[in-house]
Amino acid sequence: MDPLIQRWFDLINIRSVNGRELEIAEHIAGLIRGFGLTPHFSRFEDDVEGVRPSVWTELDSGRPGKTMLLIGHIDTVDVTLENWKTDPFRATEIDGKVYGRGAMDMKGGLACLLSTLEYFAAHPERFSGKILAAFVSDEEGLSRGTYALCDEGVLKADYAVMAECRFTNAAIGFRGRYSFEVTVRGQSAHASRYPRRGENALISAGKLAAAIEALPTKSHPKLVGGTWCVRYMSGGNPDTLVVPDSCYVFVDRYVVPGETAEDCIAQIRSAAAGLGLADKVDVRLKPRKSPYMQSFAVPEDHELVTTLVDCYADVTGKDLELAYDPSVCDSNIVAVTLGIPVVTFGPSGENLHGDNECGYPEEVLASFEIYKRMVERLLTP
Repeated sequence: MDPLIQRWFDLINIRSVNGRELEIAEHIAGLIRGFGLTPHFSRFEDDVEGVRPSVWTELDSGRPGKTMLLIGHIDTVDVTLENWKTDPFRATEIDGKVYGRGAMDMKGGLACLLSTLEYFAAHPERFSGKILAAFVSDEEGLSRGTYALCDEGVLKADYAVMAECRFTNAAIGFRGRYSFEVTVRGQSAHASRYPRRGENALISAGKLAAAIEALPTKSHPKLVGGTWCVRYMSGGNPDTLVVPDSCYVFVDRYVVPGETAEDCIAQIRSAAAGLGLADKVDVRLKPRKSPYMQSFAVPEDHELVTTLVDCYADVTGKDLELAYDPSVCDSNIVAVTLGIPVVTFGPSGENLHGDNECGYPEEVLASFEIYKRMVERLLTP
């Protein structure tokens, strides 16, 4: 078996669902030591037991030059076993596809990053500057692994490759995302006296929810535009004859460049005022243990992007589509928080986050060759 494919299999065989990253982190650290490099562990504040580390390392050519960041996440989503046709924690090849949790998202990408690091550790004469590699935890959660590395100040680079599972297109832009908590107040009364007495918070919240989803958003030539989504509403008591005096509304907001959390809150308050509810509505950005992700787009003529496109064509003989993703991932952190131009590209597959997730060996092999050529061209001796 090709050593790169074997490395991919070995990573799939490690159960590393979100919250259980220690074993795979230690495995990757062992590989890094085998390359003659020093692995460093990073832990986020909430990891009180020290079992969810990220791992990073640096390869210095010994010559001045730029720095390339190779980054990917080591955690996966969990599984429900009843619908899998193979053991999800044992790589299994069937008809040219490799099945297992993480086979697509994103242990093929991790294997490619590790093999790229290994290649240049053995051939430091092939580049100038530095290669920084980070293997992060909690991406499937709150991205606390990447944010911890940001806080430690170790992720400094001129370019970045995020090895997420998208091979036929590369994302060079992502929307951002906020979540808001809205509380709508009414006036309680005995249900038999309603509507002469009492003010039903559920009715007011329903009107506000419809108004929120109709609010305008800014547009972007590539990311199209932002969106509103009322995801959850709760209020009242079915066992008590009382008019509901409060309703909780949870709102998701995907944004494009130029839209801020403060702008969104102002929009919700304006919608409430338009319904005569200005003094009956409270709005706040939902607290979370890591920052919200901001939107970004890397210019299509940036040398990182054009180099990826050229290397893809050289290896596959095909044109690479440039994409703008409507969601968020750790690339948002790299591009916005760290200010590093990033392309999101790596071997893909089928059934992302689902039963019978699988990946394609030919894409793993091709992605490694593409990464290697990108580093050589961008970090030219």
